[in-house]
Amino acid sequence: MTSPLRLPALGLALSLILGGILFFLAYHAYEAGSARQNATQAAAVQAARELQQTPQRLAQDRLQARDYASLGRSGFLGEEDRLDWLGSLAQVRATLDLRRLGWRLSRRVPSSLSPGLYSSTMALEITPGDARHLAQFLARLRATAHGRFTVSGCTLLPDVDGHSVSCTLDWWTWNAR
Repeated sequence: MTSPLRLPALGLALSLILGGILFFLAYHAYEAGSARQNATQAAAVQAARELQQTPQRLAQDRLQARDYASLGRSGFLGEEDRLDWLGSLAQVRATLDLRRLGWRLSRRVPSSLSPGLYSSTMALEITPGDARHLAQFLARLRATAHGRFTVSGCTLLPDVDGHSVSCTLDWWTWNAR
């Protein structure tokens, strides 16, 4: 025997279950849409911030590119140009009319200062040598040589014909490979 209210009660129960399922699906879709909207808004804010910084970044990139090109032209980047260093020594010797210019160049070694930085030590003997000749020598070598060097030390030595100078230079190169 079936109760006359059984069918409407079953319809009400099914309607409540179906309504609950539809409500859950709608709420889940709303939450997913809100999350996507929040992510899109955050991305838009980040894009606007990056767009505002673009002119400064472009200016910085141009400056760095100019500096990098300058370093490349000076002989600091890439492989050593040892032949040019020696040719520059000969040119400076002739220009300054030095009686003697002896040199000894060590092999290139990695520097502990930075990865990719290398140095080669060059020992020099210059005659005649005094402070004036040494300053002229170093200035002309810097102006003519395709490379960068630092002076580790120089010693003024008495000589039969006056004075000579003994110097140690470190030639620097940087190779990122």
